[in-house]
Amino acid sequence: MGGLLAAFVVQTAMVYTDDTADGFAPLSEEALRGRRLWHRHNCQTCHQIHGFGGFLGPDLTNAGKRLTKERLDQVLTVGSAQMPAFHFSEDEILDMDAFFYELSDMGVGVPRAYPPLDVMTVLGAVDAHVQESNAPAPVVRGALTFKSNCISCHTPLQATPLGLQTAPDLTTAMQRNDEARVRDTITNGRPDRGMQAWGHLGEAAVADLTAFVKWLNDERAAIASKAGVAGDPRPIPWWEYR
Repeated sequence: MGGLLAAFVVQTAMVYTDDTADGFAPLSEEALRGRRLWHRHNCQTCHQIHGFGGFLGPDLTNAGKRLTKERLDQVLTVGSAQMPAFHFSEDEILDMDAFFYELSDMGVGVPRAYPPLDVMTVLGAVDAHVQESNAPAPVVRGALTFKSNCISCHTPLQATPLGLQTAPDLTTAMQRNDEARVRDTITNGRPDRGMQAWGHLGEAAVADLTAFVKWLNDERAAIASKAGVAGDPRPIPWWEYR
């Protein structure tokens, strides 16, 4: 009991003497309104920020650099298979966008051995290769569907930590699955891994997404050369991560 009490005292002292926050600018008024919306709607029940919150949804510490505007509009107005609709107004969406964007510059929510690839750089490489390779129409449509629905969890060319789960690198999915398994996963989800079902998008959209995933695997080397590499491992202090 004495050891537990001592550990609690030491941890409390470390938390209240940590000056990490002093190195960041205060949140803007728009971001503060977004933070109030976050608390008002109990978003922390399902999502984490810097390790605090629930595990039903993905960690959103760095969502501001990962979510597209289209995807943010969708999840904050009509929801998704696992997320209820909040019917946010355009102003509220802009406030949440500001909150997520400014929050993402305040540290890394999930520690990684390698610096994460910039999502917009990867998407730019994918879009460029879609055009340069004259990709078939289903792949083009699948790429648009992917950016509108899947990019909040999956980043091509790297596995993406999401709290207790990990969204796999879809550019290597065909090394582990055949086309029928990929289609079934998109349609019915993987509840045991935290992935929702996307069959509600319709059979045609599922077929397009399947074609896009297969294309990602076939064109992985070309996309990677356009996007760059992850770089050298980064040291993570034993007592914290940023």
